[in-house]
Amino acid sequence: MAKWHKAVLAAALGVAVTAAAGLAVAQADIIKARQEGMKAQGAAMAAIKKVVDENGPAANAVAPAETIAATAAKVPGLFPKGSDKGAETWAKPEIWANWADFEKQAAASKAAAEKLAASAKAGNMDAVKADFAALGGTCGSCHRPYRTPKS
Repeated sequence: MAKWHKAVLAAALGVAVTAAAGLAVAQADIIKARQEGMKAQGAAMAAIKKVVDENGPAANAVAPAETIAATAAKVPGLFPKGSDKGAETWAKPEIWANWADFEKQAAASKAAAEKLAASAKAGNMDAVKADFAALGGTCGSCHRPYRTPKS
């Protein structure tokens, strides 16, 4: 093999290795970002549960409900194809096999959180309680088919 062929081959191999390493880092970053988003949603749900358990004030549920709506809007973007690999993810391949439904579930969570925020802004604790239960249902509707249970 000519020297210049070896040099071209070595350069191409270097680019491929660098791209693969970059992809692994990007994948780890996206997994970390979505886990942080889900943790933020969990903390927000806990804050709303406290408001519900203490029967108010409803206004204390506004910010956490808005956090859930904002993070739910980002959910589909946090699951690019191929990001179901790695020990640090609980994402099931069903997400990408049923992408339209996955997006629908994220939109349902966003809508439910927005409804809860509106009820909380209005000061209606009965509606906050009902909307909190509905929001929890949307979480489960996505987690059951699309997340591997944590052991």
